Amino acid sequence: MPELPIHPAVGREAPGYSLERRLTRLKDLKPTLRRRAHDRLREWAAVETLSLTGGARGDGSVVEGVLEALAHIETAASSSREIDLGFIREVHRLSSPPFGGEIRTTEAPSQFKNARVLSPRFIEAMLSNLLDWLHGESGREMFPAERMALWFPRFLEIAPFEWGNFRTAHLFLSFFSCAGGYPPVSLRFEEAEEVRSEIERALLFDTGPLVSRFSAALARSLEALERAAGEGA
Repeated sequence: MPELPIHPAVGREAPGYSLERRLTRLKDLKPTLRRRAHDRLREWAAVETLSLTGGARGDGSVVEGVLEALAHIETAASSSREIDLGFIREVHRLSSPPFGGEIRTTEAPSQFKNARVLSPRFIEAMLSNLLDWLHGESGREMFPAERMALWFPRFLEIAPFEWGNFRTAHLFLSFFSCAGGYPPVSLRFEEAEEVRSEIERALLFDTGPLVSRFSAALARSLEALERAAGEGA
């Protein structure tokens, strides 16, 4: 596995340390301002999720479902709950109607180069292994962008659902963000092609580009909190 950006390269500071300092400076943000900023970030993340995954933003029920899923994710992360299969299915049910969180029972072609085609009978075992890795001691000690870069490509490779895997994987990025004390995050529609390439590289254990991508997403969310702090000054 490549050296990840939380660890400093010779002669320059790694992005992770800069983000941690910015987050520390925002610890004293007034609760009302923080809640308002978090609400705006959650709405932004919902819109970007639907843009990335082909959702109809005009469909109010889908938008509400994505917002409810994000609220559940943020609450769970803040209360130190771990991701499990039931939680994943609930987020999928809320955000990807009418599929109902049912685990895939048919063979499915891979959507990404370098991804293995996983038989349905191995889905739960592979998800369990991934979650054990992320919630184990070494996983919990990682910078949030690193945990995202492990979660995202492997969940997409497992593809536990018939439809809606990218949407579900994208929503859970905010779990790792919020678990680390950061606000909700989202990728942007204009990043989609680059993200696809970075997922395919990560499936070959080159996770560095995805870590940088998710570090940039964290920085955008911090900027929103910083703007809120400025508005309340």
